Amino acid sequence: MSAPQSDALPTPAAMLTEALVLALTAPTDEDVDRAVALAENIARACSEFEIFAAKRDALRRLNMIGGAANGN
Repeated sequence: MSAPQSDALPTPAAMLTEALVLALTAPTDEDVDRAVALAENIARACSEFEIFAAKRDALRRLNMIGGAANGN
């Protein structure tokens, strides 16, 4: 049985968090440039607080991934 799906669209802040994670984990310089451009475009639709929160959330997610990868 699959998890229930939401029809709600992600917020600009949630999309910015995803774009920041992509930018920080992209395997090539070209992919980094694309993700940064995407993040910059999405950030235009966000408030300063949303941008701060997206940065914080992206770093938290990366810390969780790094901690799991290192056995922490």
